[in-house]
Amino acid sequence: MRVIVAIEPRSYRQVIGEAIGASRPDVEVTVLEPATLGAAVARLDPDLVFSNRPDTFAPDRGTAWIEFLPYEHPPARIRIAGRRRELEEVELEDLLSIVDEAAALARAGREPGNR
Repeated sequence: MRVIVAIEPRSYRQVIGEAIGASRPDVEVTVLEPATLGAAVARLDPDLVFSNRPDTFAPDRGTAWIEFLPYEHPPARIRIAGRRRELEEVELEDLLSIVDEAAALARAGREPGNR
């Protein structure tokens, strides 16, 4: 399971990346500048992306996407498995739940007969 965290401000991306890595040690977390997101998505083929931008880099790849805008309402828009939803409040448990959901989908996609 591969996750990219590319949000502003930098302190948010660092804390979210560290929290995911500490809470889900089997998840590979890459924290990077938002300006490098397009190239990173192409290179790393992540299962989940946290970004301040809408999903314009991987809409047809099956990559789960969280558009995270902490100072707007709603602060998070999520696309996962073709479904879209919004979070009115964002807690760490919410983010970890989305990581778990994306991980389950990634595992299912790697099982024989699911490609």
